[in-house]
Amino acid sequence: MCGIGAIFTREPVEQAVAVMEAMMHRQRHRGPDVQSVCQGPDGRVVLGHARLSIVDLSPQGNQPMPNETETLWLVFNGEIYNHRDLRPLLEGRGHRFRSRSDSEVILHLYEEYGDDLVHSLHGMFAFVLYDARKGRMLVARDRLGKKPVVYAQTAQGVVIASEIPAVRLFPGVDDSVDPMALALYLLRNLRHIPDPWTFYRGIRRLLPGHLMVVEQGRVTAIRRYWRPDFHTCRRSPEELLQVFDRAVALRRVADVEVGALLSGGVDSSGIVQAMIAQGTPGIRTYALGRDRDDEELRRARRVAEMLGTCHREFYFDPGRQHLQMEELLRIYGEPIMLLPLAFAYELCQHIRDDGIRVVMTGHGADEIYYGYGGNNSAVVLSALLPFVPNWMRGFLGELGRRLAPGSRLREALLVASCPEGQRKAALYRDEARRVWSDLLCVPDLEKQVEQVITEWLGVWFEEGAPAAYIDEANVVGLMHENAHSVTIAGDLPAMAASVEVRCPFLDQELVQLAWHTDYRQKVPSWRDPSRNKWILKRALERRLPQDLLYAPKRGFGYYIQEEDVLRGPWKEQVDRAFAEMGTLGGVLNVSRARELKERFDARQGVPAILIAKLYAAMLFDRQVR
Repeated sequence: MCGIGAIFTREPVEQAVAVMEAMMHRQRHRGPDVQSVCQGPDGRVVLGHARLSIVDLSPQGNQPMPNETETLWLVFNGEIYNHRDLRPLLEGRGHRFRSRSDSEVILHLYEEYGDDLVHSLHGMFAFVLYDARKGRMLVARDRLGKKPVVYAQTAQGVVIASEIPAVRLFPGVDDSVDPMALALYLLRNLRHIPDPWTFYRGIRRLLPGHLMVVEQGRVTAIRRYWRPDFHTCRRSPEELLQVFDRAVALRRVADVEVGALLSGGVDSSGIVQAMIAQGTPGIRTYALGRDRDDEELRRARRVAEMLGTCHREFYFDPGRQHLQMEELLRIYGEPIMLLPLAFAYELCQHIRDDGIRVVMTGHGADEIYYGYGGNNSAVVLSALLPFVPNWMRGFLGELGRRLAPGSRLREALLVASCPEGQRKAALYRDEARRVWSDLLCVPDLEKQVEQVITEWLGVWFEEGAPAAYIDEANVVGLMHENAHSVTIAGDLPAMAASVEVRCPFLDQELVQLAWHTDYRQKVPSWRDPSRNKWILKRALERRLPQDLLYAPKRGFGYYIQEEDVLRGPWKEQVDRAFAEMGTLGGVLNVSRARELKERFDARQGVPAILIAKLYAAMLFDRQVR
């Protein structure tokens, strides 16, 4: 797991190497073992790499990594879990390896298949591969976006990195605030700026499952290579268990010890049990909670004792967690607000100090097997929507817009008014029209609502959307809406502490199997949330106790609520931030934001999530001003 960087300029730039060295230093937390930079012979291409050694700890695994003739150069971040299967196939076609690194497999795959190499990769990855013969860079990001890629096109050329602060070091990057990015960040359940936007006009993220080509210092192509389908049928718990066990087994492979985060819930407990059953005894496990009496910690203790892990737990400290949140904002390079990110950062620092470099987590299980309580009402809506005739859609939409904002009936009618693939987007468009004109000071922003939100949320539905609304909503949840608690949570807090996180439930085969599973096998009853993730729980019934499997859902940090922190230990800091707030590059309506804060303090129905997101944006703005 590493930090990567690349510069491709139109003409040689004298300071390019110095800039890349600074970029690698800025990303050193991602790869503290070795930081390396190399420049192409014509002076227009510079590659950089900050290495966290996990597979092949020898110098042969260092990067930038060339092929035998030094016509190809690679910088890579991630893990290719099937590299041991690919290696003999490539050797059979005449390729010779100089290391045991999974990175080297990418070079030989490119020699064999060109850009189509990505279809052979099973894992999490972000890489830049420079082909000196063709004078082009190939940039790729894994299917689910577990590893980040940010880039900027400038007058001098293109700069690419794992993190925004590194990209900003390149001269000429437009780092004015992007109004659309901030506008989207403030909508609904988003707690991050969604891809492909960033906080800055001139910096973008490569979307998951996409390739980018850079030639002569210009981005010449961006295209999607992953095209999932959403046709569902009945699946068996045994089939799920087989794919799950393979996902865990692939992620156990490392040249360092592998630990695990253990909350005592279904997902993390199932992973730890599988690791032990596959031959990893004495696993070191970790948990964080409010205090020793936190129910989540009690569950984790019980599971640790039952499975025989070497378990440690840590407790919430509001002052320290606030400092952790500020540090994460600095590293991430733009506003993001999710308390569990700070909890995970705290845990990962302890894990690093314990000498552990890799941990397993249960990220993604709720998104693919529908663990959240909102899915119970979505089941009802999904059952009713097929009976709504097309001619009624316009009427239902108009009726819905007359109802109180935020009401469940209003949202249900708006969803019913749209065709497949646009139903979740209807909710975002509705809120944008109400929120943007009030809270933001950007002319004509509202005119962009329809196109921007439809294209953003529809990127995965170009070849057809799921028939059931609950499936569509959860694809949007995994790929867009909940990235802060899934893919970002699996990268940012861990890599900030120089730790790699591996997520079996984000295995591409397991995700595809889940998307092919009838939703009624995941949520069989709208009345009983304890049966959510039903097929997963049935698969694990012989491995975990019944009372643990069917206990009420408790997410990571469940007993440390955002509203309590904002009103309690962080209140003085929050009050000061709203009193001293800037306009966030002229985008924010300050008087309206303060009014919302006053109403929140008076408990007049302003949601804590909105105040928390505004507060994070202010904290970040103060850092960069």
